[in-house]
Amino acid sequence: MNKKNIITPKKPTLAKDFYCSIKLNKNQVDYGNLKLVAEKKKFREQTKRHITILSGSSLEKVRNILNRLSVKEKKVTIIKLKTILKNLKWQYTQKEIYLINKKSCYGNSKVLEHRKSYIRTIEMPDIHIFYKKLNTLFSIYIPTQFPHITLFTKGERPSPDWYGIAIPSKGEFKKLHPKKYHFS
Repeated sequence: MNKKNIITPKKPTLAKDFYCSIKLNKNQVDYGNLKLVAEKKKFREQTKRHITILSGSSLEKVRNILNRLSVKEKKVTIIKLKTILKNLKWQYTQKEIYLINKKSCYGNSKVLEHRKSYIRTIEMPDIHIFYKKLNTLFSIYIPTQFPHITLFTKGERPSPDWYGIAIPSKGEFKKLHPKKYHFS
């Protein structure tokens, strides 16, 4: 990582349902000149800026394992998980911005809908360390969450809370055929 541009956010938070993310301040994300472009195209700025650490199917695997443990084993495992999260620095550097288009059925809806988002990819070495330790702790294999920050979203649902596009792994990111945003 380029030491000059390293950002050190707050440590990740682990919710009661074990969803895990890092909350960001607006000054921890570089939008470049994208804001004007995105707003002209009717995109909404993502105001709940975060980096997802554990969610989706990965989160379900962790929950399933925890639910099979005794109360005592579960408490000990959660303490170990929190210790792993606490002991990493979670620093990142910002990389490229991409536009992503996706048509899919979301949630319980059987209606095909279209979503778009601008994301900034990031380099975050500790997320790889976290997943290595997580996989060891739970004796499973979960691919590393794709580190990125959603900047702007656009979708067809009435609520903009539903506009995001989940990107659980690098493989899934490539399947979305992202288009690199070029600053002018």
